[in-house]
Amino acid sequence: MTDAAGGVGSSVERSRYYIDGAFIVEHRPARGALRPTGLLLLPPLGYEDTSAYRSLRHLADALARAGHLVLRLDWPGLGDSGASAREAGLVDRWLGAASDAARSLQQRGLPKVGVIGVRAGALLGLGLSGIDSLVAWGLPVSGRHYLRGEKAFHKMAEAVFGETPADRPPLPEGAVEAGGFYFGPQTVADLGRMEAAALAAQARLRRVLLIPREGSAPPVGLVQAFAGADTAVEVAELGGIGPLLENPYQSVLLPEVGAAIHAFFDEPARPGLHLSAPPAAPQLLLPGGCTERPWRAVGGAGELSGILCIPPGGIQEDHAWTLFLNAGGIRRSGPNRLWTEAARALAAEGRPSLRFDMRDVGDSDGAVEPHADLEAMYSEAPVHDARLAHDALQDLGAGSVDVVGLCSGAFLGARLAAERPVRRALLFNGLVFVWDEDARASSMTAHIRASLFNGRRWRRLLTGRISAVALARAIGKKGLVEARSLVARARGEAAVSDVERLLCAVMDSGCDLHLVSSEGDPSIDYLHRQVRADRRPSLTIVPGVDHTLRPLWSHSRVIALIQGGVDPKQASSPSDSPRSIQEP
Repeated sequence: MTDAAGGVGSSVERSRYYIDGAFIVEHRPARGALRPTGLLLLPPLGYEDTSAYRSLRHLADALARAGHLVLRLDWPGLGDSGASAREAGLVDRWLGAASDAARSLQQRGLPKVGVIGVRAGALLGLGLSGIDSLVAWGLPVSGRHYLRGEKAFHKMAEAVFGETPADRPPLPEGAVEAGGFYFGPQTVADLGRMEAAALAAQARLRRVLLIPREGSAPPVGLVQAFAGADTAVEVAELGGIGPLLENPYQSVLLPEVGAAIHAFFDEPARPGLHLSAPPAAPQLLLPGGCTERPWRAVGGAGELSGILCIPPGGIQEDHAWTLFLNAGGIRRSGPNRLWTEAARALAAEGRPSLRFDMRDVGDSDGAVEPHADLEAMYSEAPVHDARLAHDALQDLGAGSVDVVGLCSGAFLGARLAAERPVRRALLFNGLVFVWDEDARASSMTAHIRASLFNGRRWRRLLTGRISAVALARAIGKKGLVEARSLVARARGEAAVSDVERLLCAVMDSGCDLHLVSSEGDPSIDYLHRQVRADRRPSLTIVPGVDHTLRPLWSHSRVIALIQGGVDPKQASSPSDSPRSIQEP
């Protein structure tokens, strides 16, 4: 399938496959001669990868339009690749997957290989051999330094987790948790031994472009190490890491950074250069005989991209399928990779699934620049894409369809269940089910508490990227909406809201509707305001987690809810499972 979105002139063709268990997205020019340097884009790790994913996809598209063949990979244990983050030897697997992907470019007839590494991806890129050139964007000075930052990030995030259950299983000694992602003891030790300067002295690169973080310069020792290895060093003090890692919905690739990367790899195209087929696998074999393979469809904005997760024995008629919906701007692997892990757990039970990206998210076509506000996530456009995915599962012979969604995915799941046959809808932290005045005010105020502990959001406010006037107006409107609701309740005049009509329509259709909220999440107050007590669906409260279902100890409980192994209607102690409440 071809995509001309985001550029004028030659369009881009994309394909998906697996190399050594690593999920690969290939970007290549649909027409015109190729440039002789194939490019491998190595993303950051963990939550940084979650945030940067969409922008790096746009970078790969732009480089392909310029004539490059570009490969992007998901690191083993992350995204849609094989392996688990809890496996030993993961750093070796990362290096092996990147080496195999780079080698595949050479095997296909490209004379040179260049690497674009972002944050930890740049550090790992220095560990590869046979590479001609490297863009090191936001390169940490060492693995230890990188992990210190991850620990600090987790400490800041913990401020909004709430009270942790006493029986939380401890992390293994030496392991690190960061933003819902896991670094095992051996991974921590192996990363800790990586020093950028030492790797630079051994890398034998011909050229390197260093793009340091905002307000910093490359360490003198690093530059000297490159010089001692006869590597030509260019430095572009452009920053750009802050906007790239803003969050999955607001991530931006600064034009000046993209231009610097383009210029670094600029070279004449070779009209006679032809590519052989990639030495790749069309599907991923998982432990126990489950498989995954890419899924594509034509949506309202172009290509929709997803992953089918298939049980041993393949797709059978009348299977009950699960459809995983995007949470905001987070790609199909879900918050903290939860949708990938849940899909594989379901497949092991014989239950297939599709996790896919709506337009404007992850690998699906749509907008290049972030939307100005959140309204696009709650519009008719992504609902159209959800219907298309549901209908595609029925075309595959689905006997029934379950839906799982978080935040805006909860909105989509409710809309879908009201319009299509859905057996079960499990909807987490639904802040908005109908986009109205209440939702418009809530969309800006719901995250204020989290923002108190988020330095990046404070910078956005202080630099004008978040409008202080708009924020003040939203707070005022929010107060007015709640005041009107209280007065109406006191007078016994509370009208039936559109939210109540929607959720009741879902339940009346025969759908088994379950809502799940993190303890203290604004979704609880939203439900209370919008739906009368006697008409509310069952609500399960999960203690000690934030809006995006962190931290790690909670993941097994969330997956159990998705599997249906925990009955949300049966009250239970927070010490052994999420607890349910039936509203009075």
